[in-house]
Amino acid sequence: MSYYRYWGKANQGEYHLLAYHSLDVAAVAWHLLDKNKTLLLDLTGLLQVVPEQLKRCIVFAVVLHDLGKFTAAFQQLNVFPDAPLCRLPCRRPYDAKNLRHDGMGWLLWTDLIKDDRLKAEDVDLPGSAFATNSTKKSFDLLLQTSFGHHGKPINPAPLESIRNYCHEQNFQDAADFIRSAFQLLQPVWPERMLCPEQHASEWQQASWYLAGIITLSDWIGSNRDWFPYCQQEMPLVEYWQQAKDKAIQAIAASELHQAIQVQPFLSVKDHFGFDDPTPLQQWAEMVVLDHGPQLFILEDVTGAGKTEAALTLTHRLLAAGEADGFYFGLPTMATSNAMFDRVADHYQKMLTAGSADEMPSLVLAHGARDMHKRFREALSQPMQEDVSYVQGDETASIHCSQWLADSRKKALLASVGVGTIDQALMAVLPMKHQSLRLLGLHRKVLIFDEVHAADSYMFELLDDLLQAHLRQGGSAILLTATLATRQRARLCRIWQEAAGLPLEPLQEQHFPLATHLGLASGLHEERLSSRASVSRSVAVDFVSSEDEVLARILAAHQVGDCVVWVRNSVKDALQAYEQLVSRLQNQDDLLLFHSRFTLMDRKNVENRVLASFGKHSSLQERRGKILIATQVFQESLDADADLMISDLCPIDDLIQRAGRLHRHLRDDQRRMKTQGRDARSEPVLLVHAPEWQDQPGEDWLSKPMRDTELVYRSPGRLWLSMKILRKLKALRMPEEARKLIEAVYGDDADAGIPEALRVKEDAAWGEKRSQVARAITRKIAWNKGYTLRSSRAWTDDMEISTRYSEQETVQVLVLKKDSEDQLLLWAEGQPHAVQQSLVKLPKNTYAAKLAALSATDQLAYEQMQVRWPMLRYLQPWLPERDERFSYSPLAGVVEREAPLTRGRG
Repeated sequence: MSYYRYWGKANQGEYHLLAYHSLDVAAVAWHLLDKNKTLLLDLTGLLQVVPEQLKRCIVFAVVLHDLGKFTAAFQQLNVFPDAPLCRLPCRRPYDAKNLRHDGMGWLLWTDLIKDDRLKAEDVDLPGSAFATNSTKKSFDLLLQTSFGHHGKPINPAPLESIRNYCHEQNFQDAADFIRSAFQLLQPVWPERMLCPEQHASEWQQASWYLAGIITLSDWIGSNRDWFPYCQQEMPLVEYWQQAKDKAIQAIAASELHQAIQVQPFLSVKDHFGFDDPTPLQQWAEMVVLDHGPQLFILEDVTGAGKTEAALTLTHRLLAAGEADGFYFGLPTMATSNAMFDRVADHYQKMLTAGSADEMPSLVLAHGARDMHKRFREALSQPMQEDVSYVQGDETASIHCSQWLADSRKKALLASVGVGTIDQALMAVLPMKHQSLRLLGLHRKVLIFDEVHAADSYMFELLDDLLQAHLRQGGSAILLTATLATRQRARLCRIWQEAAGLPLEPLQEQHFPLATHLGLASGLHEERLSSRASVSRSVAVDFVSSEDEVLARILAAHQVGDCVVWVRNSVKDALQAYEQLVSRLQNQDDLLLFHSRFTLMDRKNVENRVLASFGKHSSLQERRGKILIATQVFQESLDADADLMISDLCPIDDLIQRAGRLHRHLRDDQRRMKTQGRDARSEPVLLVHAPEWQDQPGEDWLSKPMRDTELVYRSPGRLWLSMKILRKLKALRMPEEARKLIEAVYGDDADAGIPEALRVKEDAAWGEKRSQVARAITRKIAWNKGYTLRSSRAWTDDMEISTRYSEQETVQVLVLKKDSEDQLLLWAEGQPHAVQQSLVKLPKNTYAAKLAALSATDQLAYEQMQVRWPMLRYLQPWLPERDERFSYSPLAGVVEREAPLTRGRG
């Protein structure tokens, strides 16, 4: 047959026949649908189709995924002079900017039908199926989903444009291939697919998951390690069997659909070794689970064991067959680092792999850390890349390498993933490979910590994610210590509306509290008690002068206390750090911790902080240590300060920060103990704040603490936070937790904001509404199916932010030179050196102003990409050649005109 004269993959003078590549990818889809039986069963339940029938229909669509390569224009991209391949002329050369091969596939199919080159009976369809658009919408959507296998839906073009890129022979060869593929697979089209409009919505919903399956199949099927290039002509039925055999091995090697077994759940005591579980943990091991997707909201103080309670619920859901894995989403990279260790120590008590020498895949949702020495990254490593077709139309192997080079993304495909919540939220945004994220979350338990920290923009995306996750049979567990009642009510309403449940109002204001929502059982709220060991009272005092703060810090330093000052901006932290540098005799006693360090240096700073402030730090290690930090301190580290000072911030953040003050019981030698009284004096949280005013002016916050208002935007909420703390004079947890939160965020709180601050509060409220509006415009219209009509903003390579920000952030790769002027990674020689050399910076204020590499250094950087292909996706920066900005392992990224520029770079 003449369709053997077309190449489908090519690299360095070699090629793989298009017909064979099409079958490679189809064979992977064939076995993926067997491996992921729950997904196939869920789809058949939604579409009301017999599983084997649906599988054959999907696989036939997958065979056609690269139909657009049956065009003369595409075939001209690679010429093999000695090969018996077609060399046919066409009117226009291939141009990915105007029409890529994925879109060509749809036009070629449509033209074949329109001109009767391919008849309905050739693919066993009733003639009426092609008669009108309304009767074949579902069938068309299935094929469009297959053609859109490069991470986003195809961009429709005028039908007549396909003739500019085709020779007449291309149409005949493509039609012959379609007929042969149909005879090979023999799909039987479901009647519901060919019915008019009433069943289209079901296929539109299913298309999002089919897109993920097809993309994943194309990636695995494009791996030359398992599907070597073949030019030898053989019957399709013979090659099909070979491809299916190879696909089994390829899927197993990828570990993308690893067979896992769930260990029986015994008890919190058995699995965690706790002799005395907390009330929350006891509830988690005893609560009656529902069938199907369910929502849990766990509210309790820091130290109440929320993580173990969430893992207990997850284990029970897995054991009950209600889930196939889980993803633990944290608010920041630092918190996901810490959580990875905890999950890594426990998850094998929950899951085992199919054989004794394997373990279920566990992936951290961002790159390099020493924990990877304990747990190998369990998904496929980047494959050999085929040559890119043209600019703007990369091969599947290039897409796959880029994706798998970013472990934040591939964590979603692992049995167990740990990372930031952002990676999960991207599943509901119109960005490239969104469908893979959605597929990866199928029937997983989503665990999100500190859900109260979501801004209005993020909450809107979380709303959509919870609905989408419920539709695909997934459960969610949300953890928080400081959730406002109206936020909890909204989360419950989201779930009830998506599930079609009656809207039951919340009844409980108690804290701690466990909320459980099931499809059958409805809403249940359970009051919980607290153990004395996690109940605490912290006195609160205020100080308005920075000089007084510095004096308090130095006085505590003199008597040997360890001190933390949490500032609200990096700029303020750097300023305080520099002031203390000039006043301390031993600068080794002073540490700085913020977000603008490379991963390697940030980890080094974390280790130094934990050595001085950590759970097991000794008197000598703690004596006189001073830490100046930003919000990253409250989010990530299990640290314990003798004296804590915090810039004024919203009450929920203050509660978080206070949790690091006298966090562990200590004796008179500052050694940690498990019972009795703390030998230190009663804890006092010092809050650096403006002078109190019952009737403040509009500049009450902005004049003394400009950067604080730039960060938090709502001086009225900070005023309310200060007001309730002045009234209560302490943070008493848990008994006054609800009172503290509702005083700032409750339905009646707004009325208490002073008039002078009302204008800024209204502006902040307007900004929140703008955040919500922006999120709404960016969300996917699921009812449109996997088509460009589902969003106005489908992007190719840019990541759409999951958090509201006035400017984008950029991953910057820090470089250095050795003594021989050789260009090196900042973390050269370290495990995962690329990831450990990265720092995330605001685009406009920092990244866009960094000096570009010289021509010589750029050439050296391109040579480095041979070793690390992912470097092509990063912004390189050589600080020592930058006249404006510098980098130091002590201070991170700073401006050179600033006084703080010590250290390398």
